Amino acid sequence: MEKLIELRSVLLNAMDFNWDDSLFLPSNEEWFLSSKCYLYNLDDLEDDEEVPKFALDNDFKYVLSIADVQDIVDNAHQQLIECSELDLFNAFYYYYKNDAFISFN
Repeated sequence: MEKLIELRSVLLNAMDFNWDDSLFLPSNEEWFLSSKCYLYNLDDLEDDEEVPKFALDNDFKYVLSIADVQDIVDNAHQQLIECSELDLFNAFYYYYKNDAFISFN
């Protein structure tokens, strides 16, 4: 059984996850801090697979690598002395949409 965790947990504990894992979220892109997500190391895919079966079966899509998420969280903490969950989510979503770090100034 594959394990789902909240996006909030990934953002708040980004440095605790393996950098080589990938983040999958619901493909409808209606994401919130409470959204369930799936982590998977793409190196573990079979040769004929492009997306993990669990992600396909549950309508999840690849979003970012955990290394990217770690960089996003680090950047947000460098900009904000007190970085809230919502700040982290906004930084994450901005990066996803723009392929660039958010500027909180």
